[in-house]
Amino acid sequence: MKHYLKHFAAIYSIALVILAAILIFGLHLGGITLIPALIASALLNASHFVKKEHRLPSNDEKVQLVWGCSAIAIIIASFFVFFLVLMNPNAEQILKAADEAGLGLSALIMLCLIAVHAVIFHFAYGWYANFIARKQHLM
Repeated sequence: MKHYLKHFAAIYSIALVILAAILIFGLHLGGITLIPALIASALLNASHFVKKEHRLPSNDEKVQLVWGCSAIAIIIASFFVFFLVLMNPNAEQILKAADEAGLGLSALIMLCLIAVHAVIFHFAYGWYANFIARKQHLM
């Protein structure tokens, strides 16, 4: 699993660097554009697993991949969001507003983020992995 977690981390990091460059120097699309990068990275990683292993992930592997990739994605995205906030001219106000939001709201936001990541990766290693396996005539 280590190989696939590193593969996902590399793909997602590259996607976020490109996206951050676009957000900083070009279009001002907002933070929601991080979601398509996450989805594309998850689908590419699931496809890589099926093509390399010539099979679908087992249930245990799927659990490890879903939660491992979710943790990696949240950590990497947190660094990028923090970097983008610090690059913003209103960084002090943003950090102050985040501080005033309180622990409860922060916990709720984190739970929602974890749920979104879990759904995306469950979809990638479930339905999309099946789709790739059928396309590769492995099923």
